[in-house]
Amino acid sequence: MLSLISFLNNFKRDIASINRSDKNKKFLFKSITHLMISLEIASCSIIDEKINFLHLKSTIPSSIATDLQIREVLNEGIKKKFFIKKYCFRDNKKPYYKMSKSFSLMITNWYLENKSNFN
Repeated sequence: MLSLISFLNNFKRDIASINRSDKNKKFLFKSITHLMISLEIASCSIIDEKINFLHLKSTIPSSIATDLQIREVLNEGIKKKFFIKKYCFRDNKKPYYKMSKSFSLMITNWYLENKSNFN
């Protein structure tokens, strides 16, 4: 139980004290929509699974984000180079999304910093 409390306190601290120079964390914690989309894309990127807009739309409740908000966060993430938009070899009409190396590295480092709190 103490590790859960420790994790929650660290998570709150990270959100509240975002380093203004860390553009990756600033994007990640910008809103619940940014966080949810980033975590969904990170999860799929880690297991090398392709995640597209329809998958994001089905996993993010409409109470958190509308279709338009999801698209806006995706476009912002692509523009700021947190996400990479790719196309399937067989179907160039259906893009999917991956994490950029720098964004993936930030999430990995954040996990490693908090790893002891997950156990």
